[in-house]
Amino acid sequence: MLLCAILLLTGCVYMRLYKVQNQLNDFDTNFELSDKGGLVLIFLNPVLQSGDMVWLMKNSPLRKENNGQGELWTYIFEKQYLTGAGEGHVYDIPILMLMQNEMVKEIIFPERFLKYISIPLLKKMFSSMGEAEINKLSKSASSIFRGSNPEEIPGIENIVDTLGKPYSIEEEDETTKYTYLYYLKNGASEPVSDYFEFETEFVFDKESKSLEEARGKIRGLTMSLDFTSE
Repeated sequence: MLLCAILLLTGCVYMRLYKVQNQLNDFDTNFELSDKGGLVLIFLNPVLQSGDMVWLMKNSPLRKENNGQGELWTYIFEKQYLTGAGEGHVYDIPILMLMQNEMVKEIIFPERFLKYISIPLLKKMFSSMGEAEINKLSKSASSIFRGSNPEEIPGIENIVDTLGKPYSIEEEDETTKYTYLYYLKNGASEPVSDYFEFETEFVFDKESKSLEEARGKIRGLTMSLDFTSE
């Protein structure tokens, strides 16, 4: 009975995530983007519940504060390093979430994410993800960037300036892949690797250094965005 309840719960989460993906097809009706206090994704027609985020992150937030508009949750993704002392916590990623009536109303990313990516470009990227092909078996979604100006897309130097040095670098014949790995800060003295993990990959053309594909992996879900058509 408990197993059935868990499967039913997680199934509902996936259904709501799928509904959000459908909403991206009509981005301006369902979302807004703002640069006030960081990069802010505003849900005009909220679908995700606060409990969905706890499930996705495998944990409650580090902090919950009432800011007058709702309950503000704080999560921190701690950047991991394969070797060496790393870069301190300069490139950790704090994520804020505004909850209203137990629904996700806003997600706020660090302001540095706007250094090389404009609001219009982000709208194109989110809208492109609304057309993603879903593979339910592998829990993945792949999409092709629908834009107009390839020069808008950040290159290898822009990514490093925003995220710092990668966790690993893999060289192929024609491409270079930068992988970044993050664990969720959970209040312990050291982050726990098997508790939560977020991995993101960027594949660049080796000669031009232009971005060809971006992938993100979290909680068994994979999302990829192909830029090669541009």
